[in-house]
Amino acid sequence: MARTPERSAAHLGEQLELYRRMWVLRLLDMALEESRIDGLLNGPMVAAFGQEAVAVGTIAALRPGDIMNTAIRHFEHAERVGSALPLGPAIAEMIAPSRAAAGRVQEGPFATEWKQIFATSNPLRQSILFALGDAYAQQVAGGGKVTLCVIGDDAVNSPEFKSAATIALSWRLPVVFVVENIRDGSGVRRGPRERHGLPVTSVDGKNVVAVYDSVANAVRRAGAGSGPTMVEAVTYRTNHPAGVDPLVYARRQLTRAGVSAGHLYEVERRARHLVAEAAAFANTQLRDERPAVSEPDHWSPAS
Repeated sequence: MARTPERSAAHLGEQLELYRRMWVLRLLDMALEESRIDGLLNGPMVAAFGQEAVAVGTIAALRPGDIMNTAIRHFEHAERVGSALPLGPAIAEMIAPSRAAAGRVQEGPFATEWKQIFATSNPLRQSILFALGDAYAQQVAGGGKVTLCVIGDDAVNSPEFKSAATIALSWRLPVVFVVENIRDGSGVRRGPRERHGLPVTSVDGKNVVAVYDSVANAVRRAGAGSGPTMVEAVTYRTNHPAGVDPLVYARRQLTRAGVSAGHLYEVERRARHLVAEAAAFANTQLRDERPAVSEPDHWSPAS
């Protein structure tokens, strides 16, 4: 199909929106990293610098009614950004984890019961098991909805994932396994075309559009009843010698497409403003919830 000026403009607008979301995710991680350095976070936090394209592109491929299960926090943040949900509660939740997360996709009663029965304290096992439950519930309900299960590359060879792949294939569940493969070594290695019987699509993890296209194709395939698929997004940290910052890569692509530097700066400015407002909201909320501390009596030296 020939690309008309209208379609080209719409495609460029979609790329700019993905670029904005990546910036929001990067700035959100930077704000949380500052909190970690200041000793404000209750628990571990690993900044996902360099993984923004994988998270944003994956979440953008979700359709209304689709569900994501993951134990990887920056995908949860990307889901919040993609849904235009307030970011202040996400920051507050990292600093005070007792606060329940809001705005998640509503589940059916079958999936909720499944999770209550088979609940486990292991986040990896939870995300894989819950994905199977959600996908089975979607299959029973009909409607072509799909579940995304996002895991790290180290989980692919786990017994839990091997069993999940077998079940998903046997039942032809509408589930897409997205693997975030953060490589430590240099050089390009072509991944296998199949893992545990699952067809595999490998994609460049620094290219947000390529990630979106690959995951969207897998989602359409699963939603049409063709069974589960694995999408492996290969990427690096921003400080790795072989790595290319996905924000820099996207900016170059947009510049080549004719987007002006001023337009890109405005997109980045809006992202900065959004995260700054969210951080201010979280700090105010947490400060208001802290118990008041009485001021000590002023002490004066004896005359």
